[in-house]
Amino acid sequence: MNDKEHDDKNFDSSQINDNELQKYEEAYSEHGLKEKLRKYAKIIGVGAVYKVLQLWYVLQKPDVPLAQKALITGAIGYLIAPLDFIPDLTPVLGYSDDFVAITYALIQVQGYVDAEVKDKSRHFIEDIFGTDAVSELD
Repeated sequence: MNDKEHDDKNFDSSQINDNELQKYEEAYSEHGLKEKLRKYAKIIGVGAVYKVLQLWYVLQKPDVPLAQKALITGAIGYLIAPLDFIPDLTPVLGYSDDFVAITYALIQVQGYVDAEVKDKSRHFIEDIFGTDAVSELD
């Protein structure tokens, strides 16, 4: 087993928390997010992209507290950052820690994920993957 395989098997999702994600807040940018989604949407899949988009649209809401916005930008920054717990270049497992970070943040802000956020996310998904992909969501 090489070092990379060893690191993947030892990934502990409990390492992802508010404090850890906020370290990646400065890696967040709207441009970086759009580039990552454009390049890797097919690899990371419809469900994961949908979660990221929900976070992004929640981030746009003016009534979301700054602490929640910091968590969201940290989680998205973590996705965008070239180095994280498991490098994204590793097939399949490379995005597993990113998904944990995104899911964690989404759970923390779920009260802000309303019909409008879901609709906007679905429309974006439709543009990337086509109309059939939207039926797989929720």
